[in-house]
Amino acid sequence: MAYADVLELNRRQPRRARTTRDQTPMTMQMTGAASFLAYLGAAPLLAAALALVVNPANAAAEAFITLYGATLLVFFGGVRWGVAVMKPAGPTMRALLGAALPMLAALPLFAPGDPQMKMLAVMALLIVLLMDDLRATRRGQGAPAWYLGVRIPLTVLIEVAFLVALAAGARG
Repeated sequence: MAYADVLELNRRQPRRARTTRDQTPMTMQMTGAASFLAYLGAAPLLAAALALVVNPANAAAEAFITLYGATLLVFFGGVRWGVAVMKPAGPTMRALLGAALPMLAALPLFAPGDPQMKMLAVMALLIVLLMDDLRATRRGQGAPAWYLGVRIPLTVLIEVAFLVALAAGARG
C-alpha cells in the first residue's frame, strides 16, 4: 500500500468526538472557521440594514438586502444538497427535493416587487428552513450537530437584520 493510499484511508476514518474534562462527548462542537465565515457572510446584510437606519429611503440598500436574503436561501439549499449527497447510502429523492425547494422559493424574490414583502418572505422561509434542519438533525438525517451551533445564532442575526431593515422602512 502506497503512502498516498494510507493518507486517503486515514482521511476517510471517522474522528472520535472530542470530550469535555469529564469525558462526555461534546455534541455541539463547532469549527472556528465555519463560525467566522458565517458571521463574515452576514456582515453585508447587517451593513445594508444599518444603511437603511441611516437613510430609510435608500433604495439601493433596500434592493441589496432583499437580493442578499434570496441568495442566502439559495445558499442554505446548497448546504442541504451537500448534506444529502454526503450520506453513505447516497441521497434520497426527498432530501434532494428538500434541497432544491429553497432555490425555487427564492426565485420570485429576484424579480421586481415590494421590498418589504420580499423581506417578510425571506424571514419566513429562513425560519421554515431552520425548523426543518433542526428536525432532520435530530432524526440523524441532517447536518452534523455542530452545524446547528453555527446556524441557529446566524439565523437569529439574519432575522434581526431584516427586522431592523423593516423597522427603518416603516419609519421612513
